[in-house]
Amino acid sequence: MGAQTENSELIKRTFGKYLAMSILITLSATLGMMIDNVIAGNLLGSGAVAAIGMSLSVFMLFSGCAGILETGAVALCARALGNRDAERVNVLFSVSLFAAVVVGVALSVGGVTGADALATLLGAASGQLRADTAAYLSGICSGAFAIVLLQLLMGFTRLDNAPQLGIVAIVGMSVCDVVFNLIAVCVLDLGLRGMGLATALAYCVAVGVCCTHFASKGNTLRWVNPLPHVRQLGGVLKTGLPDSLTRATVMLRTFVFNWLLLVVASSAAVAALSMLSSVNSFASSVTIGVGQTATLLCGIFFGEEDRAALKGTLRTGMRMGLVLSCALCAAVFAFAPEVVGLFGLEGDAEAFGVVAVRAFILCVPIDLINQLFVNYYQGTGNVRAASAIAVGQSGLFAVLFALGTVWFWGATAVWASFLVGEAITLALQLIVACVLWRRRGGAAGAPGEASEDAVANASGRVTLLDKMMYLPAGFQADWRASASFTCKPTNEGVVACSQQVAQWCEQHEVDGRRCYLVPLAVEEMAGNAVAHGFAKTKHPAIDVKLILKRDGTLVLRLRDNGTAFNPMDLDLSAVDECSAVGIRMLRQGVRGVEYQNTVGLNNVVITLPGA
Repeated sequence: MGAQTENSELIKRTFGKYLAMSILITLSATLGMMIDNVIAGNLLGSGAVAAIGMSLSVFMLFSGCAGILETGAVALCARALGNRDAERVNVLFSVSLFAAVVVGVALSVGGVTGADALATLLGAASGQLRADTAAYLSGICSGAFAIVLLQLLMGFTRLDNAPQLGIVAIVGMSVCDVVFNLIAVCVLDLGLRGMGLATALAYCVAVGVCCTHFASKGNTLRWVNPLPHVRQLGGVLKTGLPDSLTRATVMLRTFVFNWLLLVVASSAAVAALSMLSSVNSFASSVTIGVGQTATLLCGIFFGEEDRAALKGTLRTGMRMGLVLSCALCAAVFAFAPEVVGLFGLEGDAEAFGVVAVRAFILCVPIDLINQLFVNYYQGTGNVRAASAIAVGQSGLFAVLFALGTVWFWGATAVWASFLVGEAITLALQLIVACVLWRRRGGAAGAPGEASEDAVANASGRVTLLDKMMYLPAGFQADWRASASFTCKPTNEGVVACSQQVAQWCEQHEVDGRRCYLVPLAVEEMAGNAVAHGFAKTKHPAIDVKLILKRDGTLVLRLRDNGTAFNPMDLDLSAVDECSAVGIRMLRQGVRGVEYQNTVGLNNVVITLPGA
């Protein structure tokens, strides 16, 4: 129960809680096309699957616009929450939502009116393939605004303590998409155009579900006039730049691979690539979902300038992500024929598909590591590093490998390029991190950091993870010492934690007044959480953080996963005078007390200036 890695328990609990939601947010971007591929393959044949595959680049453009806004806005909002700046959160919410509506409507209008030209541009130059591609585009583009809005709204509901609403939206969208598609094809005989319209309508349903949160009592996000703050959009776009680069590179990769397969193989290989894109979307929902969860938590911890919490988040994401991705890899590799069979491919398309799936799925664990660091760098403001990794892993090295080998390996070179591209990207990351570490002289962090928050671990050994964190030079520069305590959620645990806090204050020569007040505050507020806050919490946890700054300021932070409760809102006139002693003393003797409930956690930050 002594000092431990920052938020060791709460990071695990919170990461696991939000991981499922993040995976669904990612899956929502391409789930509609996945469903369309399955239904088209079984009802309309491989030609229809190929047409949907030719449309994939446009669909990726929609999800890319959504991704850059959602990732950038959520990362910046998370940092603002870490800095306890609610006003900036509302500005970012309003500006990004306004931009999503404008961009979404423009894409809808442009896509519907230019469907024929788009089909030609994408390589479906003539024949039935061109007609089918244009028909599908004219339908799906009508819902571009909903596709863009959905991802952003799901990101904000997750940020605003309503992750379960996204699950409802995705389930509702999936059911509606299947039903609407069957009606469009089997009842109304609308073909691919009807399938596109059905999917667009399903996304609109999901948007409506998410919008219910912003009219609920639990909503903390407030709309403000975005026009005076439109410059804030630049920061959102810059932070979300890696996501847009990923989408742009994927679009380029899809276009090049479609062209190469038509040249060296046949349209059956293009249909297999379309099927593989759906498998890729499903697998990427795991890897990107892990990364987006890391963005949310790392943004908050970066705003708090907490190295140990950032490192703990990376470790947790790595462990959970590798377990999920390796399990997915093994299952899909073993049942590749059955996976391909879901899409109704036959003959050459089926043969290509099985090889493609097995070659591709091997790259998922490596993709998980690459994606985790892309999102970590976005959350910590290192856009350059995130952008470099995003371009490499999403297709640059894969395209170069395919262009160099496809002429003598055929379609196999395309399928193998996914694994090669991810492996090269990861290898370059490790090399660059080690080189930069040596150039910096192997500095172990800001001068004067406490041993718990220093770069080296307890044994004095610097890990590869330490070298890859790339935190700013001034990070924690004003910290003189710090300590973290995981408080057992029992009365005895609270008392023991309070005693440890008192001992730490004495060891660091904190003045008598604060040596008395801080342990009392810990005992009062942690005890209140134990007594009243955990009735509905399955795995209660309380973390206590102490930071002594160079100017003598002492910062106490308590974080728990109990019922939302602001101790400063307690009506002291309604309780016995002998109770809530710690809160009474805090109100009388402390000015800097801040509370917020973020990602389902109560956060109380108490600042006590030095003498």
